[in-house]
Amino acid sequence: MKKIRVALLCIMIVMALAACSREAQFLPVISETESIPAQAGTPAEYPVVPAVVYPVVTEAEPLITITHTIINQGDMPRVLQPPRDTSGRELVEYQYPTPEVQANIFFETTAPIRSSILAEGGTLYFGNEDNMFYALDISTGQVLWTFSTDEAVQTLPVLTDGKIIFNVGNSLYILNALTGEAIHTLVYPSNYNVRISQEDYAFNDSHVVVVDGIAYFAALNGDLVAVDIIRGEIVWSIEASLNGLVASGISYYNGMLYFIGFPGHLFGVDIQTRQISFETRIRNMAFNPMTIYDGKIYIGGRNFRFYCIDAQTGEVIWRSHSRTHATWFSGGSVIIGNNVFATTADERQIIAFDKDTGEFQRIYSVIEFGYTRPLRHGNNIVAVTTNTDAAFLAETEDTGLREAFAHRMTQISYAMAIDTVNHTKLWLAPIEDIVLSPPAIYQGVLYFGSDSGTIYSINLERP
Repeated sequence: MKKIRVALLCIMIVMALAACSREAQFLPVISETESIPAQAGTPAEYPVVPAVVYPVVTEAEPLITITHTIINQGDMPRVLQPPRDTSGRELVEYQYPTPEVQANIFFETTAPIRSSILAEGGTLYFGNEDNMFYALDISTGQVLWTFSTDEAVQTLPVLTDGKIIFNVGNSLYILNALTGEAIHTLVYPSNYNVRISQEDYAFNDSHVVVVDGIAYFAALNGDLVAVDIIRGEIVWSIEASLNGLVASGISYYNGMLYFIGFPGHLFGVDIQTRQISFETRIRNMAFNPMTIYDGKIYIGGRNFRFYCIDAQTGEVIWRSHSRTHATWFSGGSVIIGNNVFATTADERQIIAFDKDTGEFQRIYSVIEFGYTRPLRHGNNIVAVTTNTDAAFLAETEDTGLREAFAHRMTQISYAMAIDTVNHTKLWLAPIEDIVLSPPAIYQGVLYFGSDSGTIYSINLERP
């Protein structure tokens, strides 16, 4: 027995050294006190942004570190051990019979839909893998117009000033929202052309944000690009210090742009000075949208941590972290009351934390992987989860892998509403399809796309 323990210890040490070696391949060798100068866009026709020295916030110990324990259920995914109240009762959702409802078919296309759904002004906007972008009349379900792009559309469109704006790879499209006619099409000269979905990191591209007539998006090499939406011209850009994909999207708050670059650095950019204000090395490959609320950024990713970060300074306020469990905070988060609710992949849960302290509050089962952002509807969470194993196995050419995981080949997704006050599921809608299209709520109706090319709808008032 002693020899077995020694052998196991040796194996663990070797694995730890290998993990450190792998991390070293992706993380830059920079001292904890060294600052990195910002770099301007290199093309000669772009205005040169003078380089400055900005603070690099290292991932020092945050104010609060919450550590979770796990339970291991054999071949089942490892899950967080639920927190308990003072009487020892587990703080999980209450198990009552959940009524099943049916998702309705709203519209059908001929290719998978993995873009986010945008519903505004009575129109539903989305793109699909057949390089088509659609505008539908929500009241009738009829096509208002379509637009053909050069690549699959896997991002979140933005509606502003009568224009629909979205990025596809290194291209930015600016369309007339009423007619679908192209106003401007711009291609950024990136030295990298591999999409995020091709890297198997995530299913949705980084998204654009528009502020005061300027559209900001991330090129595939990680450069931040600013485009005047009236003239259709690049006005400035910031070159990425490390080439790599940005999948967290570009977010805006109080004069600042935020995005997470490769391999897990959170950048804050002042849009007035066009300079990087801070860079926080969370070392967390985040491929889901961040939530910004009351001066705080909430984000999680592939290093099994969920962070609360000061939006002005980049300082880590708290983080939730377990060095022993393996899950991704995969689909984003939503804030309701005093809690932030974050979706996970492997554990197939929504986890509630106190938004101010990071205290672990409660666990909600979502049955399958949470790869799309949860939404708020009153005091309820509306979420759509899916069996991404089936999506992967359907695309792989490894027959041995397909045979070994044949039990996970079923295409199944679940839409659901969770009452955060009474901690119960209000309803559950099984869908025999793969859903990797971030949903939208419009006038009390939930809309989301699927890999069958279908747009589904569920009336949240009368599901």
